[in-house]
Parts: sequence; structure tokens; C-alpha cells
Amino acid sequence: MAYITISKKALFYNLNTLCQKLGSKERLSIVLKDNAYGHGLNEVATLANEFGIKRAIVRSYEEADQISNLFENIIILVPRFPHKPKENYSLVVNDIKTLKELPKNSKIELKFDTGMHRNGLSAKEAEEAFIFLKQHDLHLSGVMTHFRSADVLSSELFWQDYQWQKLKLKILYLCKKYKLPKPLFHSANSAAVLRLNNYNDDFARCGIAIYGYHEIDTIYPVPDLKPVLNLFAEKISTRKINKNQRVGYGGSYMSDKSQKISTYDIGYGDGFFRFNGDGKFYLNAHQVLGKISMDSLCLKGEDSEVCILNNAKEIAKYFDTISYDVLVKLSPHIRRVIVD
Repeated sequence: MAYITISKKALFYNLNTLCQKLGSKERLSIVLKDNAYGHGLNEVATLANEFGIKRAIVRSYEEADQISNLFENIIILVPRFPHKPKENYSLVVNDIKTLKELPKNSKIELKFDTGMHRNGLSAKEAEEAFIFLKQHDLHLSGVMTHFRSADVLSSELFWQDYQWQKLKLKILYLCKKYKLPKPLFHSANSAAVLRLNNYNDDFARCGIAIYGYHEIDTIYPVPDLKPVLNLFAEKISTRKINKNQRVGYGGSYMSDKSQKISTYDIGYGDGFFRFNGDGKFYLNAHQVLGKISMDSLCLKGEDSEVCILNNAKEIAKYFDTISYDVLVKLSPHIRRVIVD
């Protein structure tokens, strides 16, 4: 059956690169949402724990519960209530309504909108939030924002960071006014960590760079990263086709000579992209013959197995998307194997 390898060596290289940029392991929180960007939640969490990472970010309680014993703090981006949080869980709050629905003694991360305008409290709502925190025994663990253009060739990152720095001063003032402990501040994603030379928050939330990628314009000097994931497909069958015979649904590929072709056990049902057979599409120098089916694809040759993905950016470029999109779609039912 098809399988995915997760390179421990590459993952540790990327983690070390980011920790050096941030100055310590304590300032790096690893984003593990959506099955660790398709890499396997339990596999990557276990390796991150071995490396010494103490903080993780997930999407849901269900993800957090799978790895709750591996990290000192787990931030849940989309907590759905009711649910009994564990002591090391921090719940992201995007609005006043959600804040008022939380049970007493919840540990929370207040998220503020500093320019992305997707979710988060406004700066004007900060004092209302602090009054409610004080009155209802909620524990403010962190205050966060999210940069909208960190990977874009523009100065918007620095404009939004300026808004963030102003907000942090307001938060510190409110902490003093309402006698609340200073929270941990965090804002940077992978792109911001790679671009900012004076990042001064308590920690950063790194996702795609952990896995060996970034979407930053090549004009910026960023460190090399190593892709962590390889996707292998195993052969189902081999056959010889003659010149002018057609392959697959719709017969979109017609052979120009007599040759051997093989079918492999990966298709769009496994989260891979559906190539529609137009033009030429190569997977690591192997030409795809015809359309990619739900559970299989055809390639020239007769290798017993082929690596069809070791650089998500190459496939992303062909399908006019980004590396995240290629990786996160890979089905959880594909076996993950940790190597080296």
C-alpha cells in the first residue's frame, strides 16, 4: 500500500534552524493542526517532544486530546463547547460572546484583530474583555494576533507589527489597572519569524516552516529548509500497451509507441490532486499517463514503487496553489513511517 515517510533528520534540522532564529527552544511553538499539515499528528508531536518543544498549537479538542501528554501547553484555535479542558490547554477567544460562554477557571488566549479583519477582538474591546476576565475568574494565559501579509513582497508586515506593538502596550496597561498577571504575547507565523530580525514576543507559532517550506518571495534572504515528507506509491499492476492505444478515463493519453506502463495505488481519493489528463504532468520525472483516478494513477515504466511527492512546491506550482494545500489534503489513512 501507498505510504508516507517522515524524516526525523529533516524535521530536527528545521526545528533547530527556527530555534536558532528565535534564540531558544522555549520561544518556538509548533503548529500541529489539521493532522500536522498532513504529516501525521501523533508522529510529528512525538518527534517534537523528543526534540524538546514544550508548546503546540492544534485546531480542536480532539487533536489536543491525542497529544495532551506530550506538551506543557497546547493552544486550541477553535475550541467547541461544552468540553472539559485539561490543565495544559489554552483556549483561543475571538470575540466577547465566546468569552462570556466559557466556564470559570478556563485558561484563555485573547486574540486581537490588528489588520487581518478575519477574526479577533478589536482594540476598543480590550477593556471590556479585561473587566469580564476579572469578574469571572478566567485566566489570561496569552494575547495573540495573526499577520495577514508576512509572506508577501510588501511592507504590510511592518505596518501590522506596529499596530501590534501599540496593542501590547495597551494590554500591559490593562493588566496593571486590573491587577492581572502579564500574559505571554505571540504573533509571528513561519513567514514572520523568517523575515523579522527583531521579533520580541514571548514565542512564535511556526507551522509550514517546520515541515520544510515557506511561501516567501525569493528576494528575501531566508534560511534553507528541508522537506520532511515523502509520498510513495506501490505498484498494482504492469501491462504492455501498443502504439495508439489510449489509457484511463476518456482515453486522454494516447501512446506514441509500444511501451510498458504501470498502475500505482494513489489517487484523488487519497487527497492527491486530480490531474485531468491535459498536457504533460510529471511526478519526480515519471510522466502521468491520462487522468488520475480516485484510487490510482498510471506511469511509464514498471518500478515496484515510486516516490511521487518529495517537494510539495513543484506540484503546487503546476496546480497554481501553495505547498500547504498539497500537504494538508493527504489522507490520514495513508500509513506514516518515521525514518532516519
